[in-house]
Amino acid sequence: MDIRQLRYFVKVVELRNITAAAEALFIAQPSLSQHMTNLEAELETHLLDRTPQGTRATAVGELLYRHAKTILRQVDEAHLAVRKGSDAPSGRVAVGFPTSTSRVVAVPLLERLRQHYPLIELEMVEASSGDLVGQVQADRLALAITMDARADARLRIEPILMEELYAVVAAADPLPAVISLGEFAALPLLLPTHPNSVRVATERLLNEHQLRFKLVAETSAVEILILSVERGVGATVLPFSAFALAQKHGRVRGVRLADRPLVRELSLSVSVSASRSPAVQCVREVLLRVIEEEVAQKRWQGVNLFSDASPVPERPARKAARRSAPM
Repeated sequence: MDIRQLRYFVKVVELRNITAAAEALFIAQPSLSQHMTNLEAELETHLLDRTPQGTRATAVGELLYRHAKTILRQVDEAHLAVRKGSDAPSGRVAVGFPTSTSRVVAVPLLERLRQHYPLIELEMVEASSGDLVGQVQADRLALAITMDARADARLRIEPILMEELYAVVAAADPLPAVISLGEFAALPLLLPTHPNSVRVATERLLNEHQLRFKLVAETSAVEILILSVERGVGATVLPFSAFALAQKHGRVRGVRLADRPLVRELSLSVSVSASRSPAVQCVREVLLRVIEEEVAQKRWQGVNLFSDASPVPERPARKAARRSAPM
């Protein structure tokens, strides 16, 4: 087993297809298949399940994948340190964001890292919270901002903040700045598609108060929701981070619900194996600092940090988890 075989194996697992992996690696498909066969023979175990629908790692294959990611990360960091002649934190770090959160912290994170850790190469991924959790568990992402994740042997959960959800209406809508839950339920609503955390929280709240509502449409695309609201089709529910820019440009505005009954918890999900990397530790610390600064400067409104200090304390595992789509 050598570094090249591990790189090949990781690519096959991530793309779930031998042919696609061979194309990405710029090698012949029969050659890649032979490498995988040789690896299985050397380890005397079955690593990959090959089906007409694709190639998936077995349970043992997933174990090797996680170890391989750690080894390759360390090798890449060593190569970069030698080439640059510096032992400063270096290497590639993949970070995941729900769409709304990325609008607030992604660019400031990139700017801060380029300033203080220029040898760290940042990969930023937008996806649903549930998908982000899975990618961190599989070590495809080093860390991600998520909702309703559960800690396990592969994943550490650190609470960051509670985020308020607003009713979002057209800028010219005469509604007051704060409305009752009954007034909110009377609005024609455009909501994120299930199983989005905003949608789940909204429906749960209305059902708990036995309030019926009119659903005009649903979509997982934030910009479609905002554009529809801007044109007067109806109202929606979003965190401030999702509509802040549209509100700044006078397209829509956020309306608070009385007593702020709609909130969600955001956490940092960190890969246990990736967290050993100095580069990942630096990205984590800078990300938490950026979040604190965005909140302190009121560029991220409607949120309450769990702590004013970094690092944020680790949170124990939850009893239950729900998948969430990006907002």
